[in-house]
Amino acid sequence: MSISNPLDKGCGVDTINLMKNQKVIIGIVAILLVLVGVGYFILSPKKSSSIPQVTEPQATEETILTLSPEEIGLTLTAIDNNRKVLMEIANTSGLASLEYELSYMSKGDIPRGVLGTIDVKSNKPIEHEIVLGTCSDVCHYDQDVSNIKLILKVTKSDNKVYQSEKTLEI
Repeated sequence: MSISNPLDKGCGVDTINLMKNQKVIIGIVAILLVLVGVGYFILSPKKSSSIPQVTEPQATEETILTLSPEEIGLTLTAIDNNRKVLMEIANTSGLASLEYELSYMSKGDIPRGVLGTIDVKSNKPIEHEIVLGTCSDVCHYDQDVSNIKLILKVTKSDNKVYQSEKTLEI
């Protein structure tokens, strides 16, 4: 008695290859359907949901009020053989703090600058020296200084911010 293989009855090698090819095609189609579904989910426009949307805050332009140098008695004077600038503010009444930016050109048309902050503690006049150069243990002063410009940010006691500008030619 012989045992027969069911594949031998009318099922040749071509039929087996066809069945394997069908399984491969079905697998490829299934993968494509999954990819299309995921792509649609990701790329489709979102409808409103219970999750709040986070929006970036809009930049607002701050209006900067101006203050004439004369209103606060602001003067600039070159001192120490043009190695320093003396900033004086005669009228400090109602002022809370000061921030300054002093810019100038040095030898070889190299732009330079100094930033600083001054706390106003009383209504007394302010005298503040600004070095035109760098100092650590020893000062190295810039040469041929020109086009000195001071921009002063003035915060008053009522927290309003003003700007005042002054230039100095030496």
